[in-house]
Amino acid sequence: MNKDTSFIREYHEKTKHSEMSVMNSQHYLDWNNRPYPFKIYCNLPTIPLPTDFSIPSLNAILAISRLFPQDKQYNKSDNINSASVTATRKSKDFENIKKLTLKDLATILFFSGGITREIKHGNHTFYMRAASATGALYPIEIYIVCKDISPELKAGIYHFCPAEFSLINIRKGDYRSALSAAADNQHILNSPLTIIFTSLSWRNAWKYQDRSYRHWFWDSGVIAANLLAITSSMNITSRLSMGFVDDDVDRLLVLEKEKEASIVMATLEIESDPNFALESRDTKKEHISYSDLPPSLKTIPLSRKEIQFPLIWKTHENSKLFSKNEVTEWINSGISQIHNFLNLEKDIESHREKVLKRQSLPNEYQTSNIPSIGETILRRGSTRKFARSSIPFTTLSSIIYNSTRYIPMDFKKDTDTLIDIYLISNDVEGIDSGGYFYNRVNNTLDLIKDKTTRNLSGYLCLGQSLFSDASVVLFLMSNLNKIIKTLGNRGYRASQFEAGIITGKIYLSAYAYGIGASGSTFYDDAVTNFFSPHSENKNTMIAIGIGNSAYKARPGKILPVRLKREQLIR
Repeated sequence: MNKDTSFIREYHEKTKHSEMSVMNSQHYLDWNNRPYPFKIYCNLPTIPLPTDFSIPSLNAILAISRLFPQDKQYNKSDNINSASVTATRKSKDFENIKKLTLKDLATILFFSGGITREIKHGNHTFYMRAASATGALYPIEIYIVCKDISPELKAGIYHFCPAEFSLINIRKGDYRSALSAAADNQHILNSPLTIIFTSLSWRNAWKYQDRSYRHWFWDSGVIAANLLAITSSMNITSRLSMGFVDDDVDRLLVLEKEKEASIVMATLEIESDPNFALESRDTKKEHISYSDLPPSLKTIPLSRKEIQFPLIWKTHENSKLFSKNEVTEWINSGISQIHNFLNLEKDIESHREKVLKRQSLPNEYQTSNIPSIGETILRRGSTRKFARSSIPFTTLSSIIYNSTRYIPMDFKKDTDTLIDIYLISNDVEGIDSGGYFYNRVNNTLDLIKDKTTRNLSGYLCLGQSLFSDASVVLFLMSNLNKIIKTLGNRGYRASQFEAGIITGKIYLSAYAYGIGASGSTFYDDAVTNFFSPHSENKNTMIAIGIGNSAYKARPGKILPVRLKREQLIR
């Protein structure tokens, strides 16, 4: 089914925004039926996570760009020579890699999806997370599959509950072999721990309806950006996997069918505490019968009434992989073909006559006075009002460059990408206002549309003045025709997810430089038309505005949020 791409083409066309579709929409938000922001299991054992961890201290720009000071050659002063950056850290023997403790895991989970702000509005309290989420609805849930990590955390499958800051034990025993088989991924078997992101569909569909399937991957992508940056700061290599047998992983996590689904896995190249005696091998679930697993576990309902969106589940079903052979074929086809079919250098050469002006990006990026990645995540929010003022070109250059480096996914080489970046510059020191294409080969901004006005960027983002006020609005685009030809319907997931990761990196980079950022939806065809003919045959995945905030927001903090189970259930 993954190869019948008519399904994904139908979904993408049906969920496009236009002036007419937005104007004629009859959808309204039933605030009395707003989904609960936490998944709460009933009657399952809970393991509290430690809260006395330190804030990760690596320079945020180094962490975001996945530079490892101990492995890379870089200038020890305030600047990094971008030419010295290589694709990935050299592999090391596991015994030379940092050992994992429960406190380390708590750090990773908190800075990826923990609660950093508590906001009271009227009679309601809202808990904001470390990574952004469309509509602040937080549809992404986090699970871990691990061997014995510490005396407190034994081998099993766990759900991360940010409200209790705890792990909920779903299964006991070592299921890494089963997970490894589902993903045809030996790294999962060698690693002590794999983190899995899932989406609770209704939580986001309540507001965004069928289009919310796109948001599954945007929202998981920004969390993945946090995770990659935090693990980099801890000297841990993380690898992301999108190729797996969907139904096997869903059943392993006991996800309720057509309510929640697995999206991506992150495997950590790290070992557990060497002083902890491991359990005997007989707890390892090498062969399991999925038919013997319970179909569901009791949880608190998200709303008093959930509305079904069949198009979402039809699209998801038709982008599934159903066997190990399918997984292997999907991964190998991407690795072998993506670089060739994107053929970036040839594509850029063919658009030479469409470039009005070329602006080289600096090869060095200032990293002095940059906060740590931990402090940056605590600062991060979603800007609600931009000041109409300029940002330095060097800041924009650094944000673009460092947000597009080396995203490690199973179906492509780390330096390959499915995403092209186009942008509208409203107010950047040293460059003209206009529409630009980021040329990754030459590391330049190519002016392709001049004499634009601020109102244009706001109009393309559904007429929102916030994005007219932004200094720059970036549009992350992908050639879906080429991508799904190689990766099938699942290539749509991959494109949206990589766009989400880059968006998450842009968020973090912007806040590291002391400016703001906010993600947006958009008028699909209008964006393509504006950047055409350069962007012909490309589709927008996501948009994000950056600029100086018009207000001073308070940074978040490591909150001692431990809501009791009785409070959550009530």
